[in-house]
Amino acid sequence: MGDRIVQYRWWIILAWVAGVVALALLAPKDAGEDDSEGFLPPEAPYRKAMAALRESFPGRQGLSEASIVFERRDGRLTEEDRKVIEAFAEAVRAESERPGDLNAAGVQSPASVDPARFRMSAALRRLPLFSAVDQSMMASELARLPNPMLSPVSDEGQAALVSVQIPANYITAQSDRAVRRLREILRAQPLPAGLNAAVTGSSGFGSDYALATRRSNDRTMFVTILAVIVILLLVYRAPLAAAAPLVAISMAVVAALSILHLLGFLGLRTGTAEVIFVVVLVYGAGTDYSVLFISRYREHLTAGRTAPHAVAAAADATRPAILASGGTDAAGLLMLVFARFGIFRSTGPAVAASLVVALLAVTTLLPALLAVLGRRVFWPAGLQPKPRRQAKFWPAVARLVTGRAWVVLLVTLAALAVPAVRGANQRWVYDTLAMLKSEYGAARGLEMARRHWPVGEIAPVRLLVRYSRPLEEGEVLRASQAVTGAARGAGGVSDVRSYSQPLGKGPSLTANIALIKLGRKRIEEEYLSPDRRAIQFSVILKDRPFSLEAMENVQRLTGAVRQAAAQGVPDAEAEVFVAGPTAEMIDIRSVTRSDFRRVAALALAVIFLIVLALLRDVLLAAFMTASTVLSYLATLGITYWVFTLLLGAQGLDWKVEVLLFVVMIAVGVDYNIFLTARFGQESIACEPREALRRAVIHTGPVISSCGLIMACTLGSLMAGDLVLLEQLGFALGLGMLLDTFITRPLLAPAFIAATGRRGRAALTH
Repeated sequence: MGDRIVQYRWWIILAWVAGVVALALLAPKDAGEDDSEGFLPPEAPYRKAMAALRESFPGRQGLSEASIVFERRDGRLTEEDRKVIEAFAEAVRAESERPGDLNAAGVQSPASVDPARFRMSAALRRLPLFSAVDQSMMASELARLPNPMLSPVSDEGQAALVSVQIPANYITAQSDRAVRRLREILRAQPLPAGLNAAVTGSSGFGSDYALATRRSNDRTMFVTILAVIVILLLVYRAPLAAAAPLVAISMAVVAALSILHLLGFLGLRTGTAEVIFVVVLVYGAGTDYSVLFISRYREHLTAGRTAPHAVAAAADATRPAILASGGTDAAGLLMLVFARFGIFRSTGPAVAASLVVALLAVTTLLPALLAVLGRRVFWPAGLQPKPRRQAKFWPAVARLVTGRAWVVLLVTLAALAVPAVRGANQRWVYDTLAMLKSEYGAARGLEMARRHWPVGEIAPVRLLVRYSRPLEEGEVLRASQAVTGAARGAGGVSDVRSYSQPLGKGPSLTANIALIKLGRKRIEEEYLSPDRRAIQFSVILKDRPFSLEAMENVQRLTGAVRQAAAQGVPDAEAEVFVAGPTAEMIDIRSVTRSDFRRVAALALAVIFLIVLALLRDVLLAAFMTASTVLSYLATLGITYWVFTLLLGAQGLDWKVEVLLFVVMIAVGVDYNIFLTARFGQESIACEPREALRRAVIHTGPVISSCGLIMACTLGSLMAGDLVLLEQLGFALGLGMLLDTFITRPLLAPAFIAATGRRGRAALTH
């Protein structure tokens, strides 16, 4: 095959150029858009809760919420402020009634510019009994109150909220477009001097998270390419030797991204997150394979072969290891297809397919380019020998691991075990709000809101209790009182708004009953379904909506509400549904934890079987797989210490767990494959210990270069604008370095030398 590549080198280059150009022109840029229901499976409790809310209150339930906070820090809202706030709300209402990004959005705002209506919520809370108020005026005000579930104006009158219910999940492109349109409307509305405004809420954070991801993509792309160029130049000290693999891999990246966009027509979602991982992994893995090939090409040139013969020989010698390595990477990442969480399920196939394209580029296009360039590829450095230090270092390592194998093995295992224990006991952080930098509008809006309302006000928990039959008037009140009391007593709850307490805490029970009588129609519209079978509640939490404390409180709250709902109407069956961002994150945690166990087991099994098929040695394959798991856990432990003890983070982002695992397990075993492949080839001509020594010496410089390249490309994620990418980039870079400089040169060779395992590898010839 190597001879054929050399023979048809120009045709191969032309075919790649034509194919990449055609794919780039044909591929759409917007295929595979996010599902408006989000990424949880249909059977998730949150998805069922949203369906029940839409059924019981048709046309009034959004999948996410944008909260627009208006604040005047130097005093109460003025008359002009209120006019501007209401004008903004009217502009949004107008757009919600016609096709566009805000179509079908629900808008809740202070009802008019009348100051009395703005002060009504605070005034009613201060009154112990409504009998002291003119009831006719109170009924009139209540009829105009836009939404008893939400405090539209803060008690001190310095801030107001406009709430927009968006019919899409907060992590989708549809929600992102809606929030961007809200911000455009807000920018077009001149604000009076001293009045500040920001868009926050679950949709606001989702949009800013998407913006940070897009910015991260641009930065990561730049840093990745720069890192590859610098490292290749340092390795070869020859511009063409750096340019050839860079051209081949860049063409592979363009082709891979174009193919992913085309696959969008088949339902494979391709978002910015997938693009980031495709770029860093294809550049990292592709450059690794290229370095392995070019190093073998230089060996053959140094041995006196002509350039065409050297290319053909290098291609044939390295192809088994490269294909085995790439196949392992793709197979491990492909196991994500068995996840139930949508982002994981789409990321695995996307990256696996892209790695296959990179394999094709490195095994066909790169040899063709080198066949054209010949010996000129190493100009001006030429075929110089390795630097003196490097020439001494790897023989010393080889003598150590072959001469004192058991000592090296046990010491290395002990050194990795300490951080691995920490890595196996993680407390993952699910708080998306804490993972976004303060420069973003949603974070600023949250801080503005927290100065005037409980932090849970912008993302309330929405409870729905649905009974098996319609309820009488007295039953509705008793059921509401029972559930409201249970919710208040569950812990971590700041306020509950319900049929029996429309304005939340403040008014007495007598006052609330009077309020219900005066404004029954308006309150029933808000809290009681038209068929009188379902009652909804709004629960305001004391903690941040995505915090672990909030999730624990909601789980405790759900259990208490189920018991109270059954007691409120004893002769009817009651179903309890919990919605809102906190409830959704609870389901995400449950689904992704289950996904991790499933994907981890499948990835380890598949990679073990692939390595076993290559090495034909059960014990050696098991050790190689287990050593990569140990490196993964040690990486997690060190990353945790760095970000918590040194940088003050609460913990590691929950997405680090599965993404780090599949990449390290798949990519990390590559270096062991490179080592054992060379060991098998050397063992043909000499005894095992000498073959191992030679394998360590020959692969040491190559694999160390590969590891540095992979660490830099994956570490480029740290250039992103998200805490997740900073943590994941650090962990991936560290993990590659551990595999490169500890697991591969020390742990694996020491085990082979200590146990005498050889492995009758299919990679030998």
